[in-house]
Amino acid sequence: MSLKTLLPRQFSPVLAFAVALTPFIPALVRAAEVAAPAVSLTWTPNPEANLAGYKLHFGSSSGSYPTVVDLGAVPSAPLPPMLLGQTYYIALSAYDTEGRDGPLSEELTVTAAPPGPVAGTGFATGTAGQGTLQWKYSSTAAGTADRFIIESSPDLVTWSPAGSLTPAQANRSDAGWLHFSFVFPTDQPRQFFRVAAVNPFGVSD
Repeated sequence: MSLKTLLPRQFSPVLAFAVALTPFIPALVRAAEVAAPAVSLTWTPNPEANLAGYKLHFGSSSGSYPTVVDLGAVPSAPLPPMLLGQTYYIALSAYDTEGRDGPLSEELTVTAAPPGPVAGTGFATGTAGQGTLQWKYSSTAAGTADRFIIESSPDLVTWSPAGSLTPAQANRSDAGWLHFSFVFPTDQPRQFFRVAAVNPFGVSD
């Protein structure tokens, strides 16, 4: 059976790439969050009837993949354990029912590190019974943060979830910064807030 040329079906800007138009290559690979600090890959399944499965190629040097894992015919899989601070290089290949391996996908680079800290945290007063928590985040680091988590406390001891925002929910941007605001009710005698950036590898300082 001849192998079809695959077209990318979708594109995600977060740790993602669309592969070149080469036969029998998984159409998309992206990093997705699972139980931290683990990371999994997901991709658009190949449409070929003679597809038998995929192989994960994994290493700490670009173009060199000493770890090869047969994943079987699944659309996602966890990555091997990663050391925090280390950069890893990942590619995926497909193989058919006759055991023939297709070419490697384009290389995906993942640095196993939590995102950088938020900056410029402050408060602004609003209408009666309402306040706004504000912060900024480096636009060059925005791709390393999946979301921002906000927690509140009445005493700086007990913290409770208050909400979350994604980098795409920035109010505005200027000179290398993304600016965020989070509106909250001021119905307590006193309230404390903290905000942190989060990705699959951890929480910012």
